[in-house]
Amino acid sequence: LTDERVTAAIERVLARQGGNGSFGLWSVGGEDLWLNAFVTDFLTRAREKQFAVPQIAFNLALDRLRNQVVNTSEVNKEEAAGIAYALYVLARNGRPVMGDLRYLVDTKLAAFATPLARGQIAAALALLGDRGRAAKAFASALAGFREAASTTSAYRPDYGSRLRDSAGLLALAAETGLARDSVQPLG
Repeated sequence: LTDERVTAAIERVLARQGGNGSFGLWSVGGEDLWLNAFVTDFLTRAREKQFAVPQIAFNLALDRLRNQVVNTSEVNKEEAAGIAYALYVLARNGRPVMGDLRYLVDTKLAAFATPLARGQIAAALALLGDRGRAAKAFASALAGFREAASTTSAYRPDYGSRLRDSAGLLALAAETGLARDSVQPLG
């Protein structure tokens, strides 16, 4: 992508940010946690590449993710992928979510049905320094990926597919150094 296209994309998504930090697909704001995490991940990566992202808008987006994660009392199927993605984005930005992550891995990991969601939780733990739990969560992600090979689903709330999960797990493994040998069979 050219710098102009990235800058235009940043402006476009920020024009769809609500006062509470959430993002909408077609207009201002929304309640889709996965989408909020996706846009905040994009803004994080743009900042890492030295693109200008207004600090106030960026902080609002991170605060929105944190508020949504903290105010989630139970992990349900519709929100699990968004929670995992939000935790990963928060960890990538050095936001403290360690207690939430440890609790989820120790007690609720099975509630995250997709391999990518489990991989994002593993990556968040690795980014925050808990390599033991990260390895456990990543092993679960890989096992889930292999189990999912025999099933297909027409709809997923995280807009995902087997191909996207495979690419995501490979990227997370490369980014965090998790289970490099274990991911070779993915594809």
